[in-house]
Amino acid sequence: MHRILVIDDDGDIRSALRLALGKAGYQPLLAEGGQEAINLMKQDAHASTVAAILCDLEMPGMDGAAVIAHFHTHYPIIPIVVLSGATPNQFLDAVGQQGVGDWIRKPATNEAIMEKVRMAVHLFEIRKSGRVDR
Repeated sequence: MHRILVIDDDGDIRSALRLALGKAGYQPLLAEGGQEAINLMKQDAHASTVAAILCDLEMPGMDGAAVIAHFHTHYPIIPIVVLSGATPNQFLDAVGQQGVGDWIRKPATNEAIMEKVRMAVHLFEIRKSGRVDR
């Protein structure tokens, strides 16, 4: 079972994604913010099982751009999907050059989010097998 790291300061969104990911057969790992997510990933049991990251851009404390930069540097094999209310221009300005795998604008349907997660997990499997560059 693939684990999906969800980083969002909105508790309702984390809860909804926990349910949707579980229903889709994934194991959600939830973090309220960037520092919490980084601390979770420092635990070997989590870092070795996360296959994709869903990350909000606008969060208090460490913003999504800083979180994404950290994960892209330390865990380049894990695809990152931005889930944010940002406009396309805001998205590109914030993280367009940081290796983000995909982007979904909030609000989004569970179906749309799960499709992006499936694609991210597939990319993770390809990267893990060494069949494509990171």
